[in-house]
Amino acid sequence: MLKGAVAQRYAEALFELAQEKGLLDRIEEDLRAVEEALAASSDLRRVFYHPQVPAEVKKAIVKELWEKDLHPYSLNFLNVVLDARREIFFKDIVAEYRRLLNETKNLVEVEVTSAIELSPEQASALTEALKEAVKREVTVRYRVNPDILGGLVVRIGNRVIDASVARQLERLREQIREIRVG
Repeated sequence: MLKGAVAQRYAEALFELAQEKGLLDRIEEDLRAVEEALAASSDLRRVFYHPQVPAEVKKAIVKELWEKDLHPYSLNFLNVVLDARREIFFKDIVAEYRRLLNETKNLVEVEVTSAIELSPEQASALTEALKEAVKREVTVRYRVNPDILGGLVVRIGNRVIDASVARQLERLREQIREIRVG
């Protein structure tokens, strides 16, 4: 519960400022850049999230890495998060900010996982079908995971539609286990 409340409070504060200053997309780009850098570097991640590394050291690293690239509001926001020792919630804050931004734009983020890469025609047709299904604009991120064997797994917000062959086989396995013989 705390995680959601903290993420919501910080994201809403940043979102309101960004909206007031007309910087919604720019701040989101900055947050995404920091998020991607953290995902790409285990050393950076280790320092950024480590509770025993002083906030001042983390702020110096953030300044060194992003002072030239991030908008001053984004940089200041990171410093506020670090000063408050809330960096452990950073990914959740970014996700909540993105949710608020998407809500404002009437946009839904969708993740589609398939066993093989979809052709451009298939991806386009699926995107159009998803738009029609949710009655909103969608941004679709396609992933490939051979473990699902076939079919698709579609994640729309918190909803998951698992139409994979792996899941269908699992359901069949469960049904067979429930059959009582004799």
